[in-house]
Amino acid sequence: MPRRPEIGNVQLYPDRPLKKSDRNGYVLKFYCPIRRTCIRKSCGTRDRREARKVLRECRQRLLNGDYEASGGQISSSFLPTIVRPFIEPEPEDASGRTWEDCYEDYRSFKSKRSAKDSFKHARSRLVIAEKIFQDYFEDGADEKPLMIRQVMTLPMLEYLQERLLEGDECRYETRSPNTVNSMLAAVMAFVRFCAKREWIDRVPAVEPLSVDDVMKGRPVTGEEFDRMLQATPSVVGKEEAESWQFALKVLWFSGFRIGDLMDFHWSDERHIRPQWPNGPEMHPTISIPSSQKNGKLQEIPMLPELDDFLRAVPANQRTDWIVNPLPVHNPIKQDASWFQPNADDLIELASKYSNLSIAAACEVSETAVRKWLAQLNFRRKREFKISTGEIPSNTVARTRNRAQRGTGTKRHYPERMTKEHVGRIVAKIGKAAGIVVRSEDKRTRTRVKYASAHDIRRGCAQRLINAGVSAETLKVVMRHADFTTTEKYYGAMRSAQAAATEVRKKLSPNAASDALVGGLMGGHEKTPQLSTEEFLKLKCLLERL
Repeated sequence: MPRRPEIGNVQLYPDRPLKKSDRNGYVLKFYCPIRRTCIRKSCGTRDRREARKVLRECRQRLLNGDYEASGGQISSSFLPTIVRPFIEPEPEDASGRTWEDCYEDYRSFKSKRSAKDSFKHARSRLVIAEKIFQDYFEDGADEKPLMIRQVMTLPMLEYLQERLLEGDECRYETRSPNTVNSMLAAVMAFVRFCAKREWIDRVPAVEPLSVDDVMKGRPVTGEEFDRMLQATPSVVGKEEAESWQFALKVLWFSGFRIGDLMDFHWSDERHIRPQWPNGPEMHPTISIPSSQKNGKLQEIPMLPELDDFLRAVPANQRTDWIVNPLPVHNPIKQDASWFQPNADDLIELASKYSNLSIAAACEVSETAVRKWLAQLNFRRKREFKISTGEIPSNTVARTRNRAQRGTGTKRHYPERMTKEHVGRIVAKIGKAAGIVVRSEDKRTRTRVKYASAHDIRRGCAQRLINAGVSAETLKVVMRHADFTTTEKYYGAMRSAQAAATEVRKKLSPNAASDALVGGLMGGHEKTPQLSTEEFLKLKCLLERL
């Protein structure tokens, strides 16, 4: 288990006089209690003596709390020069800002500076936090706006942490500490945004929940993967099973994330695609565009199993997406009487009533209403936080008569499924196969977890470790942005395999007898064979001589 970071341990880079090639000047590296990770910050000077002064001041500010109170300033005298765009001045009474006003500014800010859909998860978590805060201040009177200074305090954020842990606004009874920490991180990012604009005085130092530093699942074995393939028809249907089994095999042979799987294309360079070289001594690779998770243009080796599997696909079928599982048709209850309003009626209802009220009238879930509105790219100027009451019966009857579709109509599925939907179906297949990757533990508030797409990815990593692949190569194949991720999750397994091999070799009966004969007869130990990695290093060393 990695050592916990030490507050106040600040290091200066480079710890020597600067050269002309050192364009960034002196930089401090330390653990940031606000972002809860190690960061680097420029000292703002090229003078070594001044940089050491900044280091000492930064260490003192970390220890006495001034660093957190100032929102992350390493020095009281050094302020980075930033070209600020013109913005409208804030009202004199900053304490009058509401959660909704700040949230709209935050959403606008993130939507212009973040990748597509990256703000989607944070947005849902902020909505949950807002509902919990509103329940706390509910007094039976008319709905009052939620004031930002009321909720962004240490007691209120700790209250939010406790309610999230107890399962408020959740489909399960409780949440795990890992989930709570992840949700609170999204809220704290919003808090820091407000603190930078001086809408609140300071960022409260909320202590995260203690969690076990382990994987959320475990690697799927070969026998368990075969069971998943067998259980696929019972989950998706016989006609759709072949396309889903193909998707599972690509996951198994590649170690892809679910997003990589659904972005795997035969030829489009804007997506992940295979590349087969013409040279006889060159190996096939996979090209990764910069639009993927780590934001880098990469080329990684294609695993031999994936190479053989893709080459078996007929040439006339190597067009468009490599993985395109067929939609799963869920049966509709016979006694259902739901309906979907047409576009004009739905927009008119959404401008007057909340999603809860529309869902009750159409006899569907609130999630279904949100999806309908998202397909129309409709967004209210102001979201309704609670149900706006029952829609009049004559309005419901008139809307039902003009409905786009309803009970008994055939559902039209999109041409291609989303990665979220595919991930849920894979998890259902793992549950149908009865593969438990994490047992229920009331002590840590963790629920039972069945095999998912990411556990299949872990299975691929485990096979590479068993084959003796180095940690550096494993990092490249699994596309970890930082080597610490590879070492954190797979270093222990690799160390255990290496230790077990050495112990068995040293303690085996043959090894003891060989050592005895060699000692009596003056024999020499057999020279151990070099691994591929050691051979390449030796070759490079000899070429330099």
